[in-house]
Amino acid sequence: MLRKLFVTILLITIFIRVGDSSTKVGFITLGENGAFTKLALGFAKDTFQTQQLKRGDLKSGTFKDYGVIWWHDGDTDGGDLKDAEINAFMDYAKAGGAILLTGWAIRSATPMGLEDAVARQFGPQESDGIAVGITVTKKTKELKLLTGLKNLKGNPPGVDDRVQVNSTGYPKSGDYYDKIWKNFITVANAWGPPANDWTDRIAAFGYWKAGSGKVFNMNWRLPNYHKNNKDINQLYQLTKNVIEWLASESEFAAVSWRSKITTSWGEIKSLY
Repeated sequence: MLRKLFVTILLITIFIRVGDSSTKVGFITLGENGAFTKLALGFAKDTFQTQQLKRGDLKSGTFKDYGVIWWHDGDTDGGDLKDAEINAFMDYAKAGGAILLTGWAIRSATPMGLEDAVARQFGPQESDGIAVGITVTKKTKELKLLTGLKNLKGNPPGVDDRVQVNSTGYPKSGDYYDKIWKNFITVANAWGPPANDWTDRIAAFGYWKAGSGKVFNMNWRLPNYHKNNKDINQLYQLTKNVIEWLASESEFAAVSWRSKITTSWGEIKSLY
């Protein structure tokens, strides 16, 4: 009884230490590290404790050293994953890990068994003058993914407000147009020409459940980490919010108390 009380108190006090610069992120890019990818990696390194992982690091044991695995391919197709690599991602996720897919990394959601349909692919395009973003839903607000963002009027966004994260162009990316997804949980809707309001038709922003873990997908035209994107700071903030939320859900996220005790959520939960 006393141990359970101690763990409960510890969880409460530790929670404020999850999701800041202490978050360990494993960053993967299998395609070219070009203009649509370099700034994403730079942001990850500036914001979190980020280590760039190479193809030989795609192992479940390696992934478990990180609270969040972020896979972004914004320039080119890095090729299909081998069965052992797919298993590594899914072993990590099912054990309680957290994965973020952006850009053409979405292509692997189907071989991972998260969806049956094959994602539509397009890009990259450096500039086309089309601005896009997310439309806030109750779920977006519930998961506290709006910190630091502004709506189109420059105010803190509320439900049904639009948040612009990309002013022009798009990376090598994909989506599940038109509602060919089955298992995806939409967290925010997408807006932008030509449909103007895409609702949840393209599975642009949300996640899949995988065992005890989650695989988050932020795609379509949203993850444009290119210098031409005048809204890139909004995109950075949205990405930060997503990674911090994923870290708070991950069994492998490092947590600490007063910067003295460091462990993981999974180890703390095992004390119950």
